[in-house]
Amino acid sequence: MKSSEFLPADLAQLSALQPPDWGSLIPRFEYFISSPHCHPIKISEQGELVAIGTSILHADTAWLACVVVHAGHRKKGLGNAITEDLIANIDRTKFKTIYLDATEYGYPVYLKLGFEVETTYTHLRSTSNLQAASSSESIVPFEAHYLPQILAIDQHISGEDRSGVLSDFIDSALLYVADNQVLGFYIPGWGDGPIMAISEAAGAALIKRRVQDESAAVLPSDHIFAINYLNELSFQHYKLSRRMFLGEKRNWQPTGIYNRISGQLG
Repeated sequence: MKSSEFLPADLAQLSALQPPDWGSLIPRFEYFISSPHCHPIKISEQGELVAIGTSILHADTAWLACVVVHAGHRKKGLGNAITEDLIANIDRTKFKTIYLDATEYGYPVYLKLGFEVETTYTHLRSTSNLQAASSSESIVPFEAHYLPQILAIDQHISGEDRSGVLSDFIDSALLYVADNQVLGFYIPGWGDGPIMAISEAAGAALIKRRVQDESAAVLPSDHIFAINYLNELSFQHYKLSRRMFLGEKRNWQPTGIYNRISGQLG
């Protein structure tokens, strides 16, 4: 079960591995192939794609993402094999912490490989057709001169330098700005539609703006303020997933995440 590089020609086979409750794998792997920050791999049997996954590399941390095994090829050790290969391809002297978000299927695999649970993510869905009020006047479109502040907020909250990947998507961001200071940002259309904020006022305003676009939300279970605010907007919990790490434990601020980027970036 030797893995190899995931190639553009492999995109045509992704539908056979598509999890029913995920967004389409195709645009994700198109990005993974094109990005210098990503290393997507595959395992094939007789020309059939049976397992996939990628690593996403930041300054000194990494995430494992989109680890999927074909439903017809489970219980063959493929999930373990491709995860081991993803880890083996990461320079552990430079990238000292590896993260992932574990599904119920993947959780036992990652435990056996040494990953530890850091926290859980609470997944919520809207239970009504509530129309949110108009956006706060403090929410403005992205402007390039705000980029250093945005990157500083993200690094403070995540505990990671994710500037390489973040810069690929930041042009579509909406910012919460007070007295020329960025207090939070929301990026519509990227992953799960992330919101990072360093004040509750900014976070709440950006949540209210985001519910105009999205009927689901995912955020750390530790973030009681944001979960309660979403409950007031008729969002209800429906499942949990586990944020796990391998290697050095890092300081991060879960209460700064008002919606995560995705399962592949936290």
